[in-house]
Amino acid sequence: MKVKICGITNAEDAFACEDSGADALGFVHVPGRSRSTALDRIADICASLGPMTTSVLVCLPSDDKAALDMVGRSEADIIQVHSLDPRSLDSVRESGIGVIRAVRPNRDEAAAYAEHADALLFENGVPGTGTGFDYAQTPVDCCRRAIIAGGLNIDNLEQAKVMGPYALDVSSGVESAPGRKDPELVREFIRRCRL
Repeated sequence: MKVKICGITNAEDAFACEDSGADALGFVHVPGRSRSTALDRIADICASLGPMTTSVLVCLPSDDKAALDMVGRSEADIIQVHSLDPRSLDSVRESGIGVIRAVRPNRDEAAAYAEHADALLFENGVPGTGTGFDYAQTPVDCCRRAIIAGGLNIDNLEQAKVMGPYALDVSSGVESAPGRKDPELVREFIRRCRL
């Protein structure tokens, strides 16, 4: 199972997560959010990551052109969005950028985006707020690569893991303070995901 550690705000945490075996690191660029980071700062961190770690820009672009501009300026490998329609997702992918589309754990919503994204990220409530839900309700069979996110931590990840997703995505559940990752929690989360 793949593991994405999201809400990375600094190079120290990025390197610690990478060294702990994270497959992907998520960088939030959503003004007003506590873990939002400037695109140039994200670019600096992404440039220093090893070649086996995928960097993911989490943002809310208004259209495909804005999405491509943001991902280019961030130097991230792929983009995760909550805001683009299927046509815009297709346009971004046609430009050679991988796309994760966030959706609610709803079968109809998942079906609407499944063919237009490289992966679907299932979360409930306001994106990025660490809101958990009944992970057993996640329609992981609606897409080829399902990622479960929202309120995960070392105590509840088994409830999501049992669904057989492509990946789990954690942020606040491995933090010592907002925007600061706890290396021990990161290591333990990844260890339990891989058992």
